[in-house]
Amino acid sequence: MPEIAVSLRPVGGSVVVGQARDHTVTIDRPTEKEGTDAGPMGGELLLLALGGCYVSTFLAALKAEDSEADTSEISFQVDGTLVSAPTRFSEITVQVSAPTVLQDLISKPLLKAERGCIVHNSIRDAVTVRFTHEWR
Repeated sequence: MPEIAVSLRPVGGSVVVGQARDHTVTIDRPTEKEGTDAGPMGGELLLLALGGCYVSTFLAALKAEDSEADTSEISFQVDGTLVSAPTRFSEITVQVSAPTVLQDLISKPLLKAERGCIVHNSIRDAVTVRFTHEWR
């Protein structure tokens, strides 16, 4: 089976540096949570990971449909609803906003991205993930 691995090391206070292949990310807590706000916190990274996975999978699927498609007016927002005891996401919403004129072109690649995203497939049994579309 293929494996994905990352490494992490504390660098002082609540700051952690993560390494994925040749990429580095700084992880920290906000000042109101006793951090120094040197980077996003883990929960934000989870939302970014889901969104990044979904969008990059979408872009690959769209390219297979139409390699010249203009994606400049498509935007994505990922929101997580927190509950406590223990603190966790109870629901995550991935919102896609795009011009109505693109609906026929991007609907199928969006569905492929929802089904093909590793992060979504990994967390969907633990937290409700909703994908919504706003056509404007």
